[in-house]
Amino acid sequence: MNDERGVAPPPVPADVGIVAALPIEVDDLIHGLKKVWKYQSATVPVIEGEYGGKIVAVATGGPGRLAARRAAEVLLIGHRPRWMISAGFAGALNPAFARNDLILPDEVIDQQGGRHVVDQPPALGAGCPHARGRLLTLDHPVLSSEEKKELRRTFEADLVDMETSAVAAVCNEKLVRFLSIRVISDDAHGDLPREVAALLSHTGSYRVGAAMRAVWRRPSSLKDFWALYERALEAAGRLAQFVTRCLDDLPA
Repeated sequence: MNDERGVAPPPVPADVGIVAALPIEVDDLIHGLKKVWKYQSATVPVIEGEYGGKIVAVATGGPGRLAARRAAEVLLIGHRPRWMISAGFAGALNPAFARNDLILPDEVIDQQGGRHVVDQPPALGAGCPHARGRLLTLDHPVLSSEEKKELRRTFEADLVDMETSAVAAVCNEKLVRFLSIRVISDDAHGDLPREVAALLSHTGSYRVGAAMRAVWRRPSSLKDFWALYERALEAAGRLAQFVTRCLDDLPA
């Protein structure tokens, strides 16, 4: 939503800031917002809107910890949220977790020894089936079931992503209340196509080029990409429903 000149007003303090890596992770969530304004910093697009009487600002920073930290800092400087949520897809390390399971991590760790305990409101997500567990943040995508098994043994973690520990660290520094909400996009038993690693880059143009090269070198990868896309849409829908439920449960 824009005014007649197409210029958004200055951002207002947000009740909740949400950091995601990819637009597909939060598109469904954004579509549920009202009175939407779009902002563009030098590096990070931000969508601001209203949901359930709360002001919500969503930043998509790209994959990886550096990108996630940058997106969190943009939200903290421009929108000053009282709560920050790292939301998006995660891979399962716990064999009990299935694709599309919803997770509220209660501890976030990384390979460098970082550790953040998440202090969640007791009623968060009540009435919506979900699990809790330890989330491990890595600097690379985990593609093989064998690596998932090894990470599970080494870190005793339940799921893995590439962003959350960076957002948690920024919030800890700035004394902002923090949550992570994740949906399982791939279980612990399956392998992902090797081309996925090339697609998880910082620039959209590189992702497109990587996808085209992958299809040229391995035509069957087109089928893999399409299946991953359909699964991602399904997971994003589940994530949006759960995030909005948790927004209802968050105290002001």
